[in-house]
Amino acid sequence: MYTFDRLHYSIRGSYLVWDKKDRSTLKMDMIHNHGQDIFNGVLAIDFGSGARFSFVPREATAKFNGGETKITMFDIDGTFIKGKGKEILVEISKTSTRFDYQIIQNGIIELCDFNNNCSLMFVSNKGSLRVEKQRTPGKITADFVNVRVLPDENGEYEFAIEGNFLDKGATLAQGMSFDYYADLAEKDYAAWEKKFNCKNKYEKECAYIMWSNTIAPLGNFGTEAIVMGKAGMSNVWSWDNAFNALGLADIDYRIAMDQFMIMYKHINRVGRVPDAISQSYKVWNFVKPPVQGWMYKQMMKRNPEFATPHALEEVYFEMKRNTDWWLNLRGDVPSYYHGNDSGQDNSTCFDKSEHIETSELIAFLSVQCSFLSEAAEILNYPTDKKVYAQLARELADKAIKDYWDGEKIFVRLAETGEPYYCNALMPLRVIVLEDMLPKEIQEYIVKQITEHHLCKGGIASEALDSPMFVENGYWRGAVWAPDVVMFVYALRNLGYTELANQIAENYKTSICKYGFSENTSAITGKQLRCKGYAWAANAYQVL
Repeated sequence: MYTFDRLHYSIRGSYLVWDKKDRSTLKMDMIHNHGQDIFNGVLAIDFGSGARFSFVPREATAKFNGGETKITMFDIDGTFIKGKGKEILVEISKTSTRFDYQIIQNGIIELCDFNNNCSLMFVSNKGSLRVEKQRTPGKITADFVNVRVLPDENGEYEFAIEGNFLDKGATLAQGMSFDYYADLAEKDYAAWEKKFNCKNKYEKECAYIMWSNTIAPLGNFGTEAIVMGKAGMSNVWSWDNAFNALGLADIDYRIAMDQFMIMYKHINRVGRVPDAISQSYKVWNFVKPPVQGWMYKQMMKRNPEFATPHALEEVYFEMKRNTDWWLNLRGDVPSYYHGNDSGQDNSTCFDKSEHIETSELIAFLSVQCSFLSEAAEILNYPTDKKVYAQLARELADKAIKDYWDGEKIFVRLAETGEPYYCNALMPLRVIVLEDMLPKEIQEYIVKQITEHHLCKGGIASEALDSPMFVENGYWRGAVWAPDVVMFVYALRNLGYTELANQIAENYKTSICKYGFSENTSAITGKQLRCKGYAWAANAYQVL
């Protein structure tokens, strides 16, 4: 059994998610149009004081005074609900009833959900459904719309709710049952979990997180996509997906490759990839750090199939185009225009200016060029091999010489070139250069981590003794899975095994104890922000 304190409830392929709204209420959200009131819920059911909630992949259960309700899911936008005991009330969010209308045809209740660009279709198998609503004359918006669920003579009810945002015409619920779809979900999850070869309950939780955060091909997604967390962070970002690929690399080659390539499928004519995509839109305002070359190298180590010419051919040209964009169309020196570009949105690196140059960005590009050179050799592109090998060396030299004063690593304000010193972890990510770094810089980074960033949760994004440290300050103190993975891998490869293992163990212990969340507290290890987060699950598997 899983609890809503650690996880949300959803199934593979679905664009719906059930979560706990408060101690007595479960809510359902849609992620078709992420960002539009996803935290408020499309609908909610209040089960009253003392309600207890739990779930397994097949179904979620609410036990309450006077009855029991079970919830399962189907297709991309369907939920089946059954129960026994007293009646329940499905409350439709006001944000979902703007410009509403209500139609009842052939026993199906259709409610307009303007905010999610769909209709909510209610189909009853047992018991009856009654719409309750209030509208002020002269207004086109209802004051409220609810659906009351009344049990039959045996005290039972069973009904379905479909989002129907594709206007399928006929619902998938008619003539079907709760148990039919619950059985399908159970079988699908069993086949998924088998791939993970889970050895403990935490590995099972990781498998569930990846399964439940998977959405079906639709709109901008030509393949299955794994969002970070359906309970809130339900887009795909152009570095998050690479961590999904790493976590799945030795579990399912095709799914891992699909995750790796998602953003490259949307590369524009000059080689830029969007910052994020959802089913319905793309974000072009920002970018994310080019970690793909570093990531693909790790994927090849975990699964040799990624090193085959066939696999490299799929990746090579898109990564080459994006790398060339960074090197040729991002100014004289590749830089971050905003904190969002770095993946560490509000890092103290950006406190003095949003536009900065950093050694770690240059290092990522060096590693990426190194990968492209290696891939070009396998694919028999001798000119590319030579060009990218030279670029890798030049970029590594620049990352070392231009952002190191002999004692400290710093960033530069891009507009003036002025050095700026801060206590953020981000500049230390230059460690991805590994043995290309001089020993003195390696030792400096290790000293900084050991004395200022090593913590109960793993490795803090801001130095613990920094005046700018905030425990729940996002990238100003919290612990993040990408940093943990990159630093642990690099430290191990450089021979600092004890420190690497300590970071990994601290992080894994905290997420196992408190939950696989977007980030964790450096002080207590407790989960922060969005729960059931994909990259935390991936980090657990690859550490």
